[in-house]
Amino acid sequence: MASFARSAKIDKIIVRNPEDTKDQDLTPQVGPIAFYEDMIDASFHAEVMIFDTFGWLESFPIRSGSKVYLRIEHPTSNIDFEKEPLYISNIKSAGQTDKKEFFVMQLESKAAFNNHLTRLYKKYNAPTNEVVKDILENDLEVPDNRVLELEEPSNKIEFLGVYKRPLQTCVGLAVKSIPSNHSKKEVSKGGSGMFFWETIKGFRFQSPDNIFKKALENKGEVITYKKATSFNALDPENNFHMTSEPIWQNNHNLFEKLAMGQYTSHFGLFDSSSREHVVIERDSLAKHDYNADKDGDILSNSEYFQPKEFSSVPSRHMLLVKDERLFDNSDEQDDSSKTSMEHVEYEARRQSRYSALFSQSLEVTVPLNLSLHAGAVVNLKFPRINIDKPSGGDNNPASGFYMIKTLSHKFGSEGDFTGMQLVRDAYTKLS
Repeated sequence: MASFARSAKIDKIIVRNPEDTKDQDLTPQVGPIAFYEDMIDASFHAEVMIFDTFGWLESFPIRSGSKVYLRIEHPTSNIDFEKEPLYISNIKSAGQTDKKEFFVMQLESKAAFNNHLTRLYKKYNAPTNEVVKDILENDLEVPDNRVLELEEPSNKIEFLGVYKRPLQTCVGLAVKSIPSNHSKKEVSKGGSGMFFWETIKGFRFQSPDNIFKKALENKGEVITYKKATSFNALDPENNFHMTSEPIWQNNHNLFEKLAMGQYTSHFGLFDSSSREHVVIERDSLAKHDYNADKDGDILSNSEYFQPKEFSSVPSRHMLLVKDERLFDNSDEQDDSSKTSMEHVEYEARRQSRYSALFSQSLEVTVPLNLSLHAGAVVNLKFPRINIDKPSGGDNNPASGFYMIKTLSHKFGSEGDFTGMQLVRDAYTKLS
């Protein structure tokens, strides 16, 4: 088995001129390449550096809007944009010498470009995953093979497009979606909110709770990385070792958590039809008390920590606009107050869930692995810090399962690596 950090093959980098009549092979002149994915970004991005010794930038020419066909091969997976090309969104100068110029092509998918050319105008009334699928396929012209997992929610939504952009609309739908494994009639049970994002392979619409649930049900399929004492990019034994020291970004700031309403929130409603402010008492449904390990799946064998002393009183107060048509309640269509209160409760749970999810974060780099993507779950193993027993095993409390929030695949002269920002919502107990 070859080293993952040295096994990438840049098979093809071809640019087609703006007139769509001529191709130029830039593979011999290619420099560092990077692909970026983020669960809170509706589209992925790529950057390709070109060492221009022939003046292709001006003489070919290479311009924004030009198509780029590329293929990169690797033992873990391939990056293939031969049939569905990427498009140049920007060209940045990276420097020059007497004999050559360096420039960077910033690339996006066709859907990202179509998003700026398309507006939604029709009426929608369906489960949010079906609305997202409709928008992707019919408005953004995304091929079927790039519409990946679209998780079915428990709620429907009715709204008008009002000339909104498609991708931003899909992000908004994700925020308002309720995972299907939670009961609509027991809103207090389970989390709220999903994510909508694009990876190199295509679009996803999923909730963190169901991502965690599937990972924990299939632990044997989750890729595991260990912290090694040293790393050699040429050694295939290091394919599943971290290449550098992780960078921790744990949020222990209680003031920030209270400001975000991570533990308890209080919400009010503004009725736009009557122009009245509906005051909701703290002991009503608007007072939301979130407990992750009881309300949803978490990436830990620990209990979610919630300081009782600081969670008995709401720490965040928000005013929402009452929208009786936002959620479909087929068995309670005439109960508008119930609908509005559910809207409040959904929003409360969403705020708490998202805040809890990002409470523990770290950045780590591993040898290039193209099978990883933003939204996937990985298992990290760190050696236990023990002065008396230097080889105390890998039961460090930092060990355990994490979700990939942000990911970058980078190809360069010093090796090929995958960088990840990982998050989870609880700490792991020592075993």
